[in-house]
Amino acid sequence: MIAILMSALMAMVGAAGPAWAEPPARFEGRPTLSFVYETQANPPRYLGTGTAINWDRPGLTLELLRDLGARLEVNLAIRRFPWNRGLYLLETGEADGIFHASYKKERERIGVYPTLADGMPDPSRAIFTQAYFLHVLRGSPVRWDGETIAGLGDKAVGATTGYSIVGDLESRGVKVETGKIQGINLNKLVAGRIAAYAELENMAAAAIASDPAAYGDVVKLEPPLIAKPYYLLLSHAFVERDPALAEAVFETIAAINADPAFQARAAAYAAGAPSR
Repeated sequence: MIAILMSALMAMVGAAGPAWAEPPARFEGRPTLSFVYETQANPPRYLGTGTAINWDRPGLTLELLRDLGARLEVNLAIRRFPWNRGLYLLETGEADGIFHASYKKERERIGVYPTLADGMPDPSRAIFTQAYFLHVLRGSPVRWDGETIAGLGDKAVGATTGYSIVGDLESRGVKVETGKIQGINLNKLVAGRIAAYAELENMAAAAIASDPAAYGDVVKLEPPLIAKPYYLLLSHAFVERDPALAEAVFETIAAINADPAFQARAAAYAAGAPSR
């Protein structure tokens, strides 16, 4: 009985937090950096859903980080968590970085962006830029002209919990209703519970394509609501521990993005071809 109780206790302890299984040390004696990203797909930047990572074709950002590890001769431990959980792990220093994070002033409390001399984020060292679009049902009265959202009636605009677009919309005086994942928000839209859904273009497209029968009447309004650079946000603990390496991480991201070989790999992903 004691042995059973001890086993159960150990299982509970293990489940209380993320298990950072160390990868085989490729670079002996070098640091291991722990990065997290969310469990939803954002093709071609990261593919698949859930906690699994298919390293044969993980997504373009994962390819970039794999190159970063090789260039800096550091080991990487990369795990997937729901977005808000990942932010918590960054804040507590259990993760060294999270991607993709757009700039929000309040996120400076929990992480460090690559910055310019004036302290603002440096878009030249972002991972990439992507845009939010407003999605509605075909025939909807909702309109977006690049300045004003009209036709909402008394309904809210849906958005994913924890995403920066929530604050952007609220600053415009738009009522926002959040949902944890893309599928929840799309279901609300189809059911008429929200008037529109604001989401990152690639993530919305992947969710819609996953169930064309359910979401076939969802359409994207032009122009984009907003386009933003997206960064690898580093933890304060990591930056304080090794500021030179943290700076090298940001600089190497910019160098990889400018490398013709990586640009060719990006084109291969866009074409749906194997990258390696």
